[in-house]
Amino acid sequence: MANENDRAPTNPNQPTGDPEWGHSLNFNPGPKEVLHDFCGENDVAGGSCPNCKRPLTRLLSLHAKDPILNLDQNRFSVVHLVYCWRCSIPFGNFSYKIEKNGSIKILNLPPRQPDAEHGLEGPYDGYTGIFPNRQISLESIDADDQLKLRQYWQSTDAEVAIRDGLDEPRHQVGGYPFIYNPVKTDCPECGRDMPLFAAICNDACGNDTWRQTANETFVGNGGVQMIFHLCRKCSIVSAYSSSD
Repeated sequence: MANENDRAPTNPNQPTGDPEWGHSLNFNPGPKEVLHDFCGENDVAGGSCPNCKRPLTRLLSLHAKDPILNLDQNRFSVVHLVYCWRCSIPFGNFSYKIEKNGSIKILNLPPRQPDAEHGLEGPYDGYTGIFPNRQISLESIDADDQLKLRQYWQSTDAEVAIRDGLDEPRHQVGGYPFIYNPVKTDCPECGRDMPLFAAICNDACGNDTWRQTANETFVGNGGVQMIFHLCRKCSIVSAYSSSD
C-alpha cells in the first residue's frame, strides 16, 4: 500500500480536483443513489456548437442535488459537460457559462483550423455525435487508488509510476485523474486557477478505455481524454482535450 505521508511538489498544470476525492462512474446504480445522465440527446438551451450549427455532444449531466459534488444549489441545478469533435474545439480551451436553470452560454472557442478539423462527418464513419443515455451514479474510488493517483500528481519524478489500470484515461469526477498532458486552466472571467472537475475518456457506453467499436466511442481513439474544469464562483466550465 502507498504511504500517505509521501509528499512531493504538486503538478503546476493540474490543480486539485473539486471534489477532492475521485469518483468513478457507476453504470449499475442502486435504487437509493443520486442519478446523473451519461450521454443522450442534447436538448440543453444554448447547447449548440456555434461553428457547426449542431448540438454539442452531451457527455455527462451532473445534478447539483448530489452532495458528493458539493455544488451550491442556489447557483447550480445541473452541470452539463458538452463537447464537439467536428470543429476546432479540440484544438484549444473551450468555455461556457452554466446558468441557474441549467442552460449554457458559450464564452470562448478556439480559432478555426479547417485543414485539421474532422468536419461535419465527424471523426469516424457513421458518426452522429449522439450516444444512448445511461443513468449513472458516482462511486468513490478505492482509497489506495486515490492515494496512488495523488502521489503521481504530486511527483516530478518520471520514475514514479501508477499501474494497475490507473495509468490510462478513464471517466472520473474530481480527485487526481491520470491525464496525459495536463494544461493549466484559468477562469476566463475572474482569472483564478480553475479546479479540475472531471475527466472523460473515449468510451461512450461504459468504463472500457480501449473499446474497439467506433460508434460506441466519442472519437474512435482510446488515447484521447476530455478534461473539464469548473469555476464555482463564476459558474464557468472550461474544457480541453488531451491525448497520448
